[in-house]
Amino acid sequence: MNDKVQDFITEIDDNELEQFLKKIQSNISVKTDIERVISDTSWISMIEESIPYLDDIIRNPRRFIVQEENIVPIEKAKVVTEESIKHLAQNTKLIQDVDEDDNIIPLKLLNVYREETVDLYENRFIKSLVDNLYSFVNDKLSDSDQKSYAKVSNTVMYNCRDNINNEVIEVNMNLITHSNQIISGKENGASLEERIANIRAVLADFMSSKFIKNLKDCQPVRSPIRKTNVILKEQNFVKALELWEYLEANSVKPFTTVEKSSLDRSADAKGKFDLALFVQTKALEMESAVKSKGATTKTMDYITKLVNDVIVNNKITESELKRIISREYQAALKRKKKQEESVKKCFEDVIKAFEKRKQKAINIIK
Repeated sequence: MNDKVQDFITEIDDNELEQFLKKIQSNISVKTDIERVISDTSWISMIEESIPYLDDIIRNPRRFIVQEENIVPIEKAKVVTEESIKHLAQNTKLIQDVDEDDNIIPLKLLNVYREETVDLYENRFIKSLVDNLYSFVNDKLSDSDQKSYAKVSNTVMYNCRDNINNEVIEVNMNLITHSNQIISGKENGASLEERIANIRAVLADFMSSKFIKNLKDCQPVRSPIRKTNVILKEQNFVKALELWEYLEANSVKPFTTVEKSSLDRSADAKGKFDLALFVQTKALEMESAVKSKGATTKTMDYITKLVNDVIVNNKITESELKRIISREYQAALKRKKKQEESVKKCFEDVIKAFEKRKQKAINIIK
């Protein structure tokens, strides 16, 4: 409370205030309606947690060697391997002839072809998971922007009609406020928009990776997932399986929920509004008194003394008297302005008190 309001309050008669508050017959209704629109953003945290594990698999995929064996005519055999010799020794019917130097002339040879591939069940599982994750995120974001917020409405109705000190006081006031409060989705300093943008960027990198491209024509994996030793025991694949199960369990849930609540704050507010009404009536009384008298009591004392000095003692000139009267008149105007500002500040304090209660209600629902 600043000095101007403090000065005004100290001039209030406590007994007069107490009698006013006892006699006043006022009614007040203060209601706060809160509508919370909550988007389920738990999927963002789940994906953020899983990304490092998926990234490790995609950067370092599991591989195995595919070996293809064919028995081909000797003229088509490109490479004679150890397996080719062993096979020929076990299948002598494939020997065409033996020359004078005991050189064996085969009719056909075993041709062994080896190729490295990533087309494993575990890798196809990851490829299908990335595809499902990409669709899941797009579905989520096409439904809403994922922001959670609270709509807060305050309604105040205050009325009073009473007769105090032979003066009829009648007040009717309606006050309605509306506000929207965004419920923060920040985590580790990143906003909701930044977190979603990061997920989309990572998924785009996954989709364009060599790993996913190499498996573009593979057979997709569907539930139930085959619980191989790799999927059950390797940490990266354990986390991937958790994400798969999460996506399946949450893809059909509603994206947003709406919660409504109402708070009645009438009891807490009545005293403040009655006090504000008292301050207003006192301000009006003081202003009326100044206007009817044309000057403050202090100014009248100065004028009386100065006139007496001029007439009786002749100690002051007429010009000096006018100068002093002008000075005191300006001081009286300043005091009047100070009182008016004090009344205004008092009402502002009442409104600020409601704003603080509204913010407290918002903080409670976060």
